[in-house]
Amino acid sequence: MHREGFLGIAVIFATKDGILLDQLVRFWEFAARLKAEQRKGWVKKLRLQRTESVADHSFALSLLCLFEGERRGYNVERLLKLALLHDLEESITGDLTPQDKESRGENIVKAQKIAAREQLLSYFPKENQRVYQELWSELENERSKEAQLVHELDKLEMALQANEYAKGGIEATKLKEFYESSRAAIKDPKLKRLLDEISSPRQAQNQPDGADYGQ
Repeated sequence: MHREGFLGIAVIFATKDGILLDQLVRFWEFAARLKAEQRKGWVKKLRLQRTESVADHSFALSLLCLFEGERRGYNVERLLKLALLHDLEESITGDLTPQDKESRGENIVKAQKIAAREQLLSYFPKENQRVYQELWSELENERSKEAQLVHELDKLEMALQANEYAKGGIEATKLKEFYESSRAAIKDPKLKRLLDEISSPRQAQNQPDGADYGQ
């Protein structure tokens, strides 16, 4: 992911008067960790030399939210904030697969997430910390149509990335569980139809060749 993507995060969260430069830099240092944090599901299942990072995923999700939010007339500013927040805690906890979460235990994972969020929030302007804490809660509990859309586009982005790997020569059997995970989470009729289209074997076969990801 290019540095401009994280510059966008910094602009959203750090434009209030009086914020200290070291707070901005420290916040960026956490966000920048996501550039090197690989998405573990791809790493463990596909054994690729190069895999999507959490930053790559967050950037792609934000663009999907921008496009689909405008098309639906949703609150795009809110969508982008939620999208940028959705995996930010992984700069501290690391990316966790469902198996990782199960082995650690639900209570431990939840406590680690809360601690990570509190640490990240400490770098926000004090007058905005509660607002972003509430945004995280809104996202986690899907309390708005924007939060619901972020969750579903999150899963759609995973399916789109699976398609990219398919174009690079990854076997369909290795990608099946990613499509199935997306299908189980997506309820929106329009997004579900799109998912069905992009995950069909014929669609994957007919797509032009993409980058060779190697194994």
